[in-house]
Amino acid sequence: MNHSSLGPPVRDMRTGRLHTRVYRSGDSHLWRREVLRDGVPARSLPSLPAGAGLASAELAEDGAYEYLVAGSLSLGHLIWPPTADPAPPAHREALARAMTSAGRALRSLHAQGPVLVDPAPVPPPVTRLARWLRSADDHAHHRLTAVLGPARLRELSAWCDVLGAPDPAHPRTLLHGEPSVGLIIPSPAPAHAVLLTGETLSHGPAAFDTGWLIGELAEMARLSGPAHAPSFAALATALLAGHGPLAPDDITPLALAAGLRSVVHVADYATYVGWTDGLEHCITLLPDLVDTSGRAALDAVRVTVSA
Repeated sequence: MNHSSLGPPVRDMRTGRLHTRVYRSGDSHLWRREVLRDGVPARSLPSLPAGAGLASAELAEDGAYEYLVAGSLSLGHLIWPPTADPAPPAHREALARAMTSAGRALRSLHAQGPVLVDPAPVPPPVTRLARWLRSADDHAHHRLTAVLGPARLRELSAWCDVLGAPDPAHPRTLLHGEPSVGLIIPSPAPAHAVLLTGETLSHGPAAFDTGWLIGELAEMARLSGPAHAPSFAALATALLAGHGPLAPDDITPLALAAGLRSVVHVADYATYVGWTDGLEHCITLLPDLVDTSGRAALDAVRVTVSA
């Protein structure tokens, strides 16, 4: 795409790993995401089902991923940090519709099967965390070791192995790989939202993607406290309403992904942004995630798995 006519970005966000810029492009917005470190190697992207709420990436000549969508704000911008005053019902309903759209989009993506050329990557955050647990020597890693202890760190490494290795009990399929509220883009028309999809495509159990998003909502609920937890639980319910029912066999990858999400947040923030005192509080919330094999994250947003 010719960027000379786009003008300055209307939004510019950067960490040591990723640079995201949003430009106005006619009646739409171009989201341009440049992976600076530790991204999945650029590859030709498979065709994604049209009309399913998946905003497909275009791979630019310089290796950036570009998405042309209606909205300029992500769902993450709209829900975090939570406000002191409760949102009006119409606003809550619009947020829930966006999450339901994301659930439907993930279901459509998973229905494609394992379409990437082997060896297909495992979800990128699993790879990043496994490497960080094994080799990092920063303040965050020292604090994580002090709070969790070596046995829990070994348990987290084992989770990465479980989620990264083929398992006949959980057939591998096409995954988004790292879905986030920061990649769900509501349209100005409130009944629609799209999920930016392409740069982290990978293979693994379908429940990974759902668990990853639930883990993000759970972390927000746990950090913001009891007054705001019901709002995040409502969004998790909306996500599952769009995705469809989960089976009992889904609970292991679902819960492990949900539990790992908070650990990856600590590791990524320390690596790509830097240590802040706020990470200390995040680390103190991790032991029960490990001790319950991630189910504490599901409990935080009232997610149950049934036949």
